[in-house]
Amino acid sequence: MLSVTYFFREPRKTGVSIEGIFKLVGECLKDKVNIREFYCDPNMSRLQNTLRAGKFSSEINHITGDIHFLALGLRGKKNVLTVHDLGHYDTLKKRSFVKHLIYKLFWYEYPLKYISIVTVVSEFTKKKLIEYFKVPEEKIRVIYDPIKPVFKYSEKQEINTRPKILMLGTGKHKNLNNLIEASRGSDFHLDIIGWPSDEEIAKLKQCGTSYTVYNRLSDEDVYLRYIECDVLFFASFYEGFGMPIIEAQSVGRPVITSNLGAMKEVAGDSAVLVDPNNPEEIRNMILKLVNDRKFYNEKVDRGKANIAPYQYEIISEQYHNVYKELA
Repeated sequence: MLSVTYFFREPRKTGVSIEGIFKLVGECLKDKVNIREFYCDPNMSRLQNTLRAGKFSSEINHITGDIHFLALGLRGKKNVLTVHDLGHYDTLKKRSFVKHLIYKLFWYEYPLKYISIVTVVSEFTKKKLIEYFKVPEEKIRVIYDPIKPVFKYSEKQEINTRPKILMLGTGKHKNLNNLIEASRGSDFHLDIIGWPSDEEIAKLKQCGTSYTVYNRLSDEDVYLRYIECDVLFFASFYEGFGMPIIEAQSVGRPVITSNLGAMKEVAGDSAVLVDPNNPEEIRNMILKLVNDRKFYNEKVDRGKANIAPYQYEIISEQYHNVYKELA
């Protein structure tokens, strides 16, 4: 049986999507692969964690994301690195030359020298990786993120009297500001999962928008929010993949997402694609979905067809093939 160590960032209450993905993959492969888990220690420096990582190496080592620098402690081993997106890299490029240079060198340039295979979660991320770091295409495998089994289909009977629009995530790139603007003076209710800023809360109140904020939810709690909502809004400015798109489609809810990048790649024509910078277009598409049940059902049906490649059994076997290839 193959021996693989999964290398995770430090445990955290939020941002557990990476851990959730690979715990699901590991569970699916438990009869085929012997998997150990390494977590970075938040009480240690990055250098200390890098040195410590070398002591946990296996036949194959898989850095699951965010902590690319650990590859420096796994030199001479068979290593897999999963790159989820390059959004932070692009952001730092605009903000700080020094921080951007450090990040470039120790998260990408140096670690990539010691990686056998890079997996990415979208063609969009693959193109960025090749463009920025000249990674040979034959070294990259595109393996999408899987849908967790908790997100089961639940037919929508009636649209809520006050249409519920669900949004997951509140980072600046998630575009809550333009959703609030789109809801100005409407009868929409926004269910927001995350931590809106004080400015965003003030704008919600100023616009007279009905809203509820949720955070620290389990997968089961998120599933309930999907069931309760009428539409998922996920028109970010940047995503490496866009997990909520396929989660909502798996539950049977239509999605409004951005007409760019990985979101367009993942959704295709199964979702409503909008310009994320255009609140009026966002508002009009929400109104079209909640007022035109034929259009609504058409997007739900296309979403159900779209999720086929994202089943966790398929994704797990693709990772298994990578491990076998290296072994």
